[in-house]
Amino acid sequence: MYKSERFGRIFWVDDNNDFKSAPLNNNGTGDFDNEDYVSEWADWSEVNYELLFNIHQACVVNNVNYSNSLSLSDSYSREVI
Repeated sequence: MYKSERFGRIFWVDDNNDFKSAPLNNNGTGDFDNEDYVSEWADWSEVNYELLFNIHQACVVNNVNYSNSLSLSDSYSREVI
């Protein structure tokens, strides 16, 4: 799964490789009672397509190579010393 602070959502691909998402709760978990298919989003006006395609690619690789076992995030930062 890919946790995106920028979208405020968690993303993954399911067993059929459908791209899904769920709202991100304040505690970093997903609100899976409100999951949806990204393809069914109604408002695309403010979507950053490049970021969304990169997230989709990461989710597909995670599913194919790691059976969705990796937790990914766009908010990870590493301090360089």
